[in-house]
Amino acid sequence: MTKKKLKPLLIKAAASFLFALFTILITQDFFFTIEPLKRLESKLIDLRFERRGNFDIKDSADVIILEISQQTYDLIPPPENSWPWPRSFFAKVIENLNAAGAKAIGIDIIMTNKDQYDLANDTLLIEIIRKYGNVVVAGKTNIKMEGQVDSRSGFSLTSPQEASYFSHFFHADSSIGVVQVESDFDGVHRTYRPFIYSLVNKSRVPSFGLALLNKYYDKSQFYTGEHDEDNFLKFDKTIPKFSPTSILLNYYGPSRTFRHYDLLDVLDDKEFVTKRELEYEYDENTWDDPDYGMLYEDYFKDKIVIIGSTNPEDKDYMKIPISGGELESENIVYGVELHANYIQNVIWNDFIEKQSKTNEIVLILILTFFIFFTTSILKEIKSKYHLLFEVVSVIISVLGVYIVYEYGMYLFINSQYLISIISPSFAIVISYFGSTAFHFVKERKQNQIIKGMFSTYVSKDLVNQLLADPDRLQLGGEKKNLTVMFSDIAGFTTFSEGKQPEEVVNFVNEFLTEMTAIINDNKGTLDKYLGDAVMAFWGAPIDIQDHHMFACKTAIQMQQKLDDLNERWSKTQNHKLRIRIGINSGDVVVGNIGGENRFDYTVMGDNVNLTSRLEGANKLYSTSIMISEETYKHIKEVFHARELDIIRVKGKSLPTKVYELIGDYDDESSKKKMKELESYFKGLKLYKEKKFKEATKFFIESIEKYEDEPSKVYMKRCGIYIDTPPDEDWDGVFVMTTK
Repeated sequence: MTKKKLKPLLIKAAASFLFALFTILITQDFFFTIEPLKRLESKLIDLRFERRGNFDIKDSADVIILEISQQTYDLIPPPENSWPWPRSFFAKVIENLNAAGAKAIGIDIIMTNKDQYDLANDTLLIEIIRKYGNVVVAGKTNIKMEGQVDSRSGFSLTSPQEASYFSHFFHADSSIGVVQVESDFDGVHRTYRPFIYSLVNKSRVPSFGLALLNKYYDKSQFYTGEHDEDNFLKFDKTIPKFSPTSILLNYYGPSRTFRHYDLLDVLDDKEFVTKRELEYEYDENTWDDPDYGMLYEDYFKDKIVIIGSTNPEDKDYMKIPISGGELESENIVYGVELHANYIQNVIWNDFIEKQSKTNEIVLILILTFFIFFTTSILKEIKSKYHLLFEVVSVIISVLGVYIVYEYGMYLFINSQYLISIISPSFAIVISYFGSTAFHFVKERKQNQIIKGMFSTYVSKDLVNQLLADPDRLQLGGEKKNLTVMFSDIAGFTTFSEGKQPEEVVNFVNEFLTEMTAIINDNKGTLDKYLGDAVMAFWGAPIDIQDHHMFACKTAIQMQQKLDDLNERWSKTQNHKLRIRIGINSGDVVVGNIGGENRFDYTVMGDNVNLTSRLEGANKLYSTSIMISEETYKHIKEVFHARELDIIRVKGKSLPTKVYELIGDYDDESSKKKMKELESYFKGLKLYKEKKFKEATKFFIESIEKYEDEPSKVYMKRCGIYIDTPPDEDWDGVFVMTTK
């Protein structure tokens, strides 16, 4: 690949990289966070949960919720029915659950103070906790106060309650679990922290869910496992991180996805009397009745049981990404259910793995380069359907975003793999608009160059086409059928004699300015100035169907403009200028021809050379505009022209029939001229029939009446052929020996 071709690719690659870098900077939170993007990414996680749907795990889950509902409150008899209940209630529930084979029990209720009824109740609960060793009590931390020191005394401001994590039963066996959970910035709970770091004890403290898992897997109370950059390592499991301190919860469904039982059903054994039993005076005993008691079912065997409130008045509920359940419109679960989802995720190894930063950045780079280069290629296609190609670019970009979205959904639902949708989508959008901006700047720069190079010398149409397709400025040509014109001032050397150079230059500049304007007005392309001569062509780079007509119209207008200039110049000089014009149509090579650093948009080929010969041939016939037969065939229905001769110009082997262009069909002077040429046409016909004596009479008549210069040429030839008759195979061709 040449340097010339490699350079644009390198520039595009550099631009793509900058747009990718910009995308990474905006979406990766390395230095700052753009909240709307983060919020949208979070909502897309929610949409994936909604698309995936919910799972029925009631019969298979290892976690059971023992709920304290409004019904529970209503059926507790007075005076104990007011909250907080006697701690003996919880002691009895723990005993009953252990009797039913529960493996771990968690009390998701902060018990900070002593029992309000009888301190013996606290003692009983402590003894029960120590007896079974499978109970976790709820705790919390005071994040604002932890670690603060009094500036005067130097003592810690931490209270005894804070040291025991606000649990009166922490010292029973130190089996504490922090129930505080953090929501995302939009208030939705998508993640779960397995542990926090407490400054009180200068150690990690397990979350409520992890503390219950420690009981389930027979680990110590404060076991938190290990972790590396990407994973938490505990219970011989590798748990993928979502953030440095949390995992993404794999929610199984909305509220009540896990099996719920009322705490009263476990509390109501033969020793406990409910309010309903008192009112109706009968024993219900939902726990240990031999006929229907829960004790005799395997509901709780080897299960983790979480005791907690599902009473809305307690406000222990939170938003999650899945809707449904009791409060469908609010995506609500209770706190106990949040812990249950984490516990079940760990037991089943049911984790959602997040795409690594490295993979995300690589994807951003790939998509940025692909979209940038693809849309660039489409934008560089020069066609009348350029709007269609722009639509295709938009469709590709939109389709790219859609594919990223659907692929993200697919991976989440089928592989529990979470990829970012925002960052690759942002990369696609930025790449499209970046490509658009890149080409806008590039084309603007090219336009300035093109206008600077060509606006003075070529028509506005040509400049506009070059602006639309700058690739035409590349070296190379194409074969096209065009009409070419050469014009030259007759006797310019004589005209220049005796004049100052500045005066000659002024005359030439004025003449060329007027002639160039006529060419441009008639959709012509000025090829070059050759001193006082002008070369132009029609049909390139803009395709013109009637290029023959425009060239002939230009020639006639140039002659008319010269008459006006001669009249103006007659006030300052006596010499009257004449111009000779040659016009020919045919296939030529047209394009940018030259070296890599300097080239011209021009034409070349035999038909160009013939045009130049026709301009010079005007000298022989004393005519002003000579056109070839190929041009004549296309303009004969619009312009008057007379056949001049069949000539073989120097350097050409084939003869060419040539015509003098007279004028427009509707022009009165051209009509008059054609009428005056009747004798000439009669003489030419006889000349072709080798009747030279008869032809001479008509040529003489044309000369005497109208001083027709071509008739003089033919009269001279007739005299030669009368004296020296041509051969029998004479074809009437006149061979020119000069240019």
